[in-house]
Amino acid sequence: MTSEPFTLRQALLVDPATGREAPGSLCVESGRIKWLGPPEAAPEGEAVSLSGLIVCPGLIDGHTHLRVPGQEHKEDLVTGTRAAVHGGFTAVVAMPNTTPALDRPERVAALQERIATEARCRVYVAGAATLDNQGTELSDFAALREAGCVALTDDAFPLQEVSLMAEALRQAEAADLPFLAHLEVLALSRRGALTAGPVAEALGVSGQEAGAESQALLRWVEAADGIARLHLLHLTTATAARLLHYLRPGPFFRRLSAETAPHYLLLTAEAARRWGADAKMNPPLREERDRLALLGAVRNGDIEVLATDHAPHAPEEKARGLAEAPFGIGGLETCLGLVLTHLVNTGVLTLQQAIGKLSTNPARLLGLPGGTLEPGAPADLTILDLHKHWTVDPAQFCSKSRATPFAGERLVGKAWGTIVGGQWRMREGEVL
Repeated sequence: MTSEPFTLRQALLVDPATGREAPGSLCVESGRIKWLGPPEAAPEGEAVSLSGLIVCPGLIDGHTHLRVPGQEHKEDLVTGTRAAVHGGFTAVVAMPNTTPALDRPERVAALQERIATEARCRVYVAGAATLDNQGTELSDFAALREAGCVALTDDAFPLQEVSLMAEALRQAEAADLPFLAHLEVLALSRRGALTAGPVAEALGVSGQEAGAESQALLRWVEAADGIARLHLLHLTTATAARLLHYLRPGPFFRRLSAETAPHYLLLTAEAARRWGADAKMNPPLREERDRLALLGAVRNGDIEVLATDHAPHAPEEKARGLAEAPFGIGGLETCLGLVLTHLVNTGVLTLQQAIGKLSTNPARLLGLPGGTLEPGAPADLTILDLHKHWTVDPAQFCSKSRATPFAGERLVGKAWGTIVGGQWRMREGEVL
């Protein structure tokens, strides 16, 4: 980290944490924001003119699968974090469905050592809720916190028993960590390839009942004791969105929050007819009524976070066909462009609201540094070009994943630069 100051000048500074949205300059020194000033403020150190561009708090993806350790043929710390900074993200939260699972402090510590030398952005770790991701015996939550975990999660291995859910919430609260819940009743979903309905029937693959999500949420309500912090991962259905609306102000949780991903806001199960396994994810794409309900929940603030659920797989794995290919698509390098094009440019969200859901809110809900442009905050910054026209080309991804149902789509709006801890990680669209 260089201690020499530099100044970003003549940009539009947008900070949802303070409501700031005004032209200005920003000085960085020793990895932190030193001061904010007017556009004409005298610069310190190198002066970087950003006329026509936006400077905002660095984007934080609270739901990333980096596949490390043990699945490096799908992704690794270098490719995954290069993909992150290419997409405008300065920090990601790594999910623990790895080999072995991130369920013990020594495994988390070993990953932290690799992060320190290999990662191109900040990487935080969510600890596995159960030993070896088996869904039966809870991990030592306090020990995982001591090892540096910022949350606990059952992602990809959803808890099924209300009694175990209740104990997980109690232990997470005792460890002062949020619990990130994957909503899926396995007896209803049966891990179907697509959502149950006409598309699954037409394509001859198994279907997941949409009620698997809302029924799981009701189980968490039954398990809650009124004090836990529960964050709902990758929400997909209208029923769950309605439940969230009624539950948020109620007595069941000390804090209830939710996320969804751009693909659930923009696509339906129909995408599988064209894209096959490149539109296969878990939870699956749903129906148009679900998509519209999610858009409403994002607009009204019930869904506070937009996350990528970046879930890379090797191209040969996704080539097995819709029935046999693994669940998951790449998301880090398309998320921002999709949000700007389809949510901000269409008026669903203001720019400040979108940045809030991509940066300020994840930082607040997970207790992470960043999410603001206030002096003294880490110099984790994303620089946006709202007028950049570009086409999604998987061959240009930094990720090992090539699976996306947005290939060939024309988007408007892209990250111009990414600064992590005062270090340029991408500048003028080039990853450094």
